[in-house]
Amino acid sequence: MPGKRVRRKLIKKKQRQRRRQKAAKERDKQELEAENLRLTDPDYQECLMRQEKLEEFQRQAAEREHQEAEKAWMQREAIAQQQFRIDEAKRRQKQEEVERLQREQAEERAKREESARKQREEHLQRTAKAAAEFEAMMQSMAEYLNDPEIEKPPQHLLRVMETHPEERPCEFFNRTNCCRYGHSCTFNHRRPMLSRILLIRHFFSHSLLQEQRTKPNEYSGADEGLELTEMDMRDDYDVFFADAVEELQKFGTIVNFRTVRNTLEHLRGHVFVEYTDERSALRAFTNLQGRYYACKRLNVEFSNLKTWRGAVCGT
Repeated sequence: MPGKRVRRKLIKKKQRQRRRQKAAKERDKQELEAENLRLTDPDYQECLMRQEKLEEFQRQAAEREHQEAEKAWMQREAIAQQQFRIDEAKRRQKQEEVERLQREQAEERAKREESARKQREEHLQRTAKAAAEFEAMMQSMAEYLNDPEIEKPPQHLLRVMETHPEERPCEFFNRTNCCRYGHSCTFNHRRPMLSRILLIRHFFSHSLLQEQRTKPNEYSGADEGLELTEMDMRDDYDVFFADAVEELQKFGTIVNFRTVRNTLEHLRGHVFVEYTDERSALRAFTNLQGRYYACKRLNVEFSNLKTWRGAVCGT
């Protein structure tokens, strides 16, 4: 009995399958007949043509849009390539400029180093030359000082040294052998290597020669300036004069002994000593140089004063 049921189910299944196949064939046949019928219909033919034209128009429009997009892309690519070339040219130009500046800086640095090297060599040569000249000068001075048979000093000891030979002479220095600007003065200072006159800077000092301060020190006495008079300074100067002349006469006969009673710092207390000859002045110069007086180291140099009136101005 179960076998019969299974056979019946299979038979029914095959029957349904045949019916479906038949229905499908019938549907395909009807659709084919309907399609053939439509193909023979003029309206349908016209609709198909319109559809084909629309599809062709859409295809052409899509193709044109694609071409325009490709053209726009090509233009953008060309612009980008041109901008890239411009940027690359600018970058190369900037790099070349940097390299040029680096080369110029290197050349300038090399020139500075070469100039500095030459200056060092010239400085060493000048120093060596100056040292040799100084040694020769000292030897010549020693020979002139120790040999009484040499009556007059050698000409090379009588020459004049100049600070700025290319500039005009400093009038104040010519008149007083002193200058408020010292070595920083831009004018020419002419100094003799040897002469009969010695200049001892700031040799004489006194309270009345000090410049008056605009604001007195609060710890100083109010009557400090009133305690000393011109007579006191004269008495102190007489003591100084006797003491200094006694020592300076050991080196030779003194013709003039002049002291500057000026309150300016670059003139205050300078002493000019004139001997009868250069040998006496040189002897005093070599013996006094570096010595101390009143706890101050003496600064001695030769002078070429023209007149005493301008040199020992008392203002």
